[in-house]
Amino acid sequence: MNIELEQLKQEEEYLKKTLAVIKELIENDDNSIKDKMAEIQEMKKYLWENNAMLDDAEIASGMYNVNCDISYTNENIKKLLKLKKSLANPYFGRVDFESDGFSEPIYIGINGIAKDLNFYVFDWRTPIASLFYNYRTGPASYEAPSGTISGNISLKRQYKISNEKIERCFNSDINIDDEYLQEILANASSEKMTNIVNTIQKEQNEIIRNVSDKYLIVQGIAGSGKTSVALHRIAYLLYKEKNLSSNNVLIFSPNDVFSQYISNVLPELGEDNVLQTTFSDFAGAYIRDFKEIESFTKFIERYYKNDGISEEEYKTIKYKISNEFKSLIDNYIERYRENMSFIRPIIINGKSIKIDDLNRLLKTTFEKFPLSERIDRISEYICDQNNISYKKYGKVIREKIKTVVNFNLDVKKMYEDIISSDQFKECAGLKENANFTVGKQLRYDDLLPLMYIYFEMNGYPKNNSIRHLIIDEAQDYSLLQLYMLKKIFYTASFTVLGDIHQTINPYYIYNNLNEINSIFENKGKYIELNKTYRSSQEIIEFTNQILGLDNDCSVRKNNAIPVTIRSVPKQQAVIQIMQDIEQMRENGIKRIAIITKNNAETIELYDRLKDQLDDINIIQQNAKTGIGNLVILPSYISKGLEFDGVISYTDDNNEYQEKDKYLFYVVCTRAQHNLTVYNQKNLKLVRKK
Repeated sequence: MNIELEQLKQEEEYLKKTLAVIKELIENDDNSIKDKMAEIQEMKKYLWENNAMLDDAEIASGMYNVNCDISYTNENIKKLLKLKKSLANPYFGRVDFESDGFSEPIYIGINGIAKDLNFYVFDWRTPIASLFYNYRTGPASYEAPSGTISGNISLKRQYKISNEKIERCFNSDINIDDEYLQEILANASSEKMTNIVNTIQKEQNEIIRNVSDKYLIVQGIAGSGKTSVALHRIAYLLYKEKNLSSNNVLIFSPNDVFSQYISNVLPELGEDNVLQTTFSDFAGAYIRDFKEIESFTKFIERYYKNDGISEEEYKTIKYKISNEFKSLIDNYIERYRENMSFIRPIIINGKSIKIDDLNRLLKTTFEKFPLSERIDRISEYICDQNNISYKKYGKVIREKIKTVVNFNLDVKKMYEDIISSDQFKECAGLKENANFTVGKQLRYDDLLPLMYIYFEMNGYPKNNSIRHLIIDEAQDYSLLQLYMLKKIFYTASFTVLGDIHQTINPYYIYNNLNEINSIFENKGKYIELNKTYRSSQEIIEFTNQILGLDNDCSVRKNNAIPVTIRSVPKQQAVIQIMQDIEQMRENGIKRIAIITKNNAETIELYDRLKDQLDDINIIQQNAKTGIGNLVILPSYISKGLEFDGVISYTDDNNEYQEKDKYLFYVVCTRAQHNLTVYNQKNLKLVRKK
């Protein structure tokens, strides 16, 4: 509801006053920073010129003061940059809250603005700002440090401010799924994910602000904002938790393309980007005997190649990835530990150490330590008992111990024994015994069990610098992966996000994402997000049929653009795709993706299109540049991305089959406004009763 002219004038006056305060703060901070930088330079000059006259303590004290001043100045520079960003759009919302007979307007923005204890704008992460996200007009409350503050919201207002001017201002009494949200959803998508701070919904806000649960598991349908919520949650935790910095937070992303796509959100919210990795890159820090570790994307690509994989290979990989394989490995390791022993005594300086004494050290005294560490402990013990320098001779003793035991620490050999065993053959349902081929590349399906054996035998690295872990697209992680991450980041809190309907791992599927809770000893909180803000109702109705779902929860209004189904021979595909792109652009579709089934199709089709379309950009798994407004990419890289229009393309002899339905669902749910599907006739599209 638009406001009256007199109210608009009052709002314009408040904006002027707020902008004047921001400009004054900018000027003060700018002068203060310049003065402090001049002081730092003077101190550095003094220390340099008087180095010979100062003692070590004076130099150390001087350098300490310089470093403290630099750190302080850097923080002030960050604060200054936030203020400068606030000039263009200082706030986006307002609530008038009355409590204990006192009422005041509370303006809410990305950054807080205060001067002389007067708060002109409250940071969206403050407790009082939760009123804006959680309530309509009427009774409301929020949790302050002093306890629950209850009262009444008499007015709720939203703003669109650009270039220091109010473009729109209206009252919003029905939560933030009103006309402003529809206006934002109607806009074209962007090359990189943007923040949603002005349209955070109540169910999203509860996840963002949750600090009471150490482990959160979020199941969210396509387009429900899972990743956005995770990034805003990080921004909230950086604001809320004392001494938490961006270096204490780690995101596990599905691929480098996705990492680039989300890279703007935290800076937009005034925070530094946190640490990011993929699981394969992370594993490479520990498994170093291979030149290359296959990424998850390449692993999936093997399955979806045109020629596919054999039934025997499928069974082998499926069992390697399964939860049951962990039990087989555990049994092997248990037998290995039971059977390991010293087979000969050790002679040190002419003195024999008995086998029984050595086995007691191995299996009793140092039983709680990983096997490799037990050898170190025994070496240290022997040196200590024989007055030998461990620092000088510990390595020699360790190598001597290896010659008198019936086991070795060759993890690859252990894994090879397991893989080639009859028990593995029987459990996997194979016709022949499998084998583990050691080459330059370690395959992803071998990485997970090999990594597990390595940690079980050598001990899990203990990382306590990471205080919060975000795992996105968790449906593509096995319980074994999550178990290892939980052991490594043993003090961290976890936010795990995924959608069981968007799995692209053909070997491993969750029935319910809450199965992950077993890793957290069922102490995690499971939450579902069941509204989608991405796709139109027409696209949702089509994608529902792919998996037999009944998601009738689109927040976006219908756009009257039906999903187009085409059957086009390969030789005519380029002409038809060109026509579809032209038609989309005429209809105002800005960002368009051609998503193929596999990488081979992507490359071949790109080669046929690039001379016709100057602005087309091919995206592959290691892409680290911007995505662009017209792209072509394989299905398994499209996860997490969104586009105004999507052309789902497969050659007429390579359509998605029933076994590929989850991948097809992922592809189609990338579309916001327009979806065109090529050569898809084999998959049965039937809504579940």
